[in-house]
Amino acid sequence: MKTCTAFFHCGEQLIKTLAIELDEIKRIVEIIPWSPTFKYHDKGNSFEHQGAYNKAFYEEFIRLGWECQPLLRIEPKLIGDFRKGLVFVEIQFGNSSALYRDYYKFQYGLANGLLSIAILISPTQPNKFFPTRPKSVQNMAEFDLAYTCFTVLPINVPVVLIGLLPEN
Repeated sequence: MKTCTAFFHCGEQLIKTLAIELDEIKRIVEIIPWSPTFKYHDKGNSFEHQGAYNKAFYEEFIRLGWECQPLLRIEPKLIGDFRKGLVFVEIQFGNSSALYRDYYKFQYGLANGLLSIAILISPTQPNKFFPTRPKSVQNMAEFDLAYTCFTVLPINVPVVLIGLLPEN
């Protein structure tokens, strides 16, 4: 699918050093198509909508050797979605409050030498990205909100923000 991307606190040397991992993430996102009724089939199981995207991302990251659910801290428990080396990935399809937990994970991980760069992936237009999601689900995490937070909050972690567009 198509994306938009923003970089925060990322110098050229960091991007160059982590180019392989960043290219893998880009390929993973590009290979997964957007559909208003996205479905994913795996080993006789069918997944739809958000669950389908979660499963598709999981399978692609695992296929490329990424660690799934990396543990940053036991208590309080801080778990990410994927990690390879010092590249830490969060895919956020939940409520916007989950973004703040992700920011905390990024800060903690950087401060404790557990990551060099964080990748946050979220939809750009949640209602168009998930058109069949119940209207009762409001205040979803989205690219624009994450972008605003990174520009106004004192989050000094190198972050690549990837917005998923509802198009191919």
